[in-house]
Amino acid sequence: MSKHFFTKLLLALAWLAAAVLWLLSVILPDRFGFFNLNWAIVIVCGTGGLALLLRGTFSGKTGVLKKGDLFLGAGLLVIAAISVIFALALPKSYIWPVIAVIVAVAGVLSVLATGGKKWDEGDNQKVGYKDYRARKAEEEARKAEEEKNNRK
Repeated sequence: MSKHFFTKLLLALAWLAAAVLWLLSVILPDRFGFFNLNWAIVIVCGTGGLALLLRGTFSGKTGVLKKGDLFLGAGLLVIAAISVIFALALPKSYIWPVIAVIVAVAGVLSVLATGGKKWDEGDNQKVGYKDYRARKAEEEARKAEEEKNNRK
């Protein structure tokens, strides 16, 4: 099973739900006439955004990949939020504050998910870490010691 099975399944089900609802809006306009392309975008992008936010928050990936998932999910949620605003014919002045809230939440989640580590923070931050030169010098010293012991 793929590592991203849950995300892929959720997105496929969202596409299926949006397609079925769109078909029903054409077949039964009296019951599903409210459904249009804006609502299909809300379903697909909203589901994809939430799935990527969850994957970025709870996956065991490195910091850069986690943040990538989180901000891609936030981007999809921004698209979904803008589609909701247009679908409900809300004032356009809501768009920028909603975008700001979604991006801020993604930023907070990225800090929480990565534990505040920098993207390039790795083994060199650990206590007792030896860089390449130090490891190479130790290896040369060990080889010289082995050769000295082998000569005896």
